[in-house]
Amino acid sequence: MKKSGRPSKIPKRLKDGYYMSITLSNTSKAIRLMRETYEQMKDAEKQYKDRNFKYLGQVKDHYWIDGDNKGSKTN
Repeated sequence: MKKSGRPSKIPKRLKDGYYMSITLSNTSKAIRLMRETYEQMKDAEKQYKDRNFKYLGQVKDHYWIDGDNKGSKTN
């Protein structure tokens, strides 16, 4: 079912938290997950240990705090 009306022109922003990327071994498309605390992110790393796990960084106030995109905006 398609949503009626004009689409939003405001870019979507990421929530504050810790982001990680998980790739299955038989696919090339990655899934991005977010956890609110560092402990939850470490638990997720243990949960997905048999998959290709990559820590992307922490987002706070729409900026990357650490990781590969450190200092840039989240667009």
